[in-house]
Amino acid sequence: MRGFKRWMLVTPIALSVIGIAVANGNPVAADEAEAAVADAQALVKQAEAERALWTSAEDALRKARRALQEGDRAMAVEQARIARKQAELGIAQKSYPLFR
Repeated sequence: MRGFKRWMLVTPIALSVIGIAVANGNPVAADEAEAAVADAQALVKQAEAERALWTSAEDALRKARRALQEGDRAMAVEQARIARKQAELGIAQKSYPLFR
């Protein structure tokens, strides 16, 4: 369990660092940002269909769409990555044993 807690702490930090690197590095292409948002949207829909959607995934996808509309492609990619990861975790959580 210690490893899982550590992982839950490190993941948001790593995603933030990636977002900063993307924002400060090379500009993100429009098609790359649109593809990232579309990919995240597909995974969020899958999580919703499996009744495993986390609200954090939904919120991140909403922020990604808004950033894409506003032209902030780096933020759109960052939020799409967060939405994708949160949707993956929601789906993975379904395989965990139930508490009794």
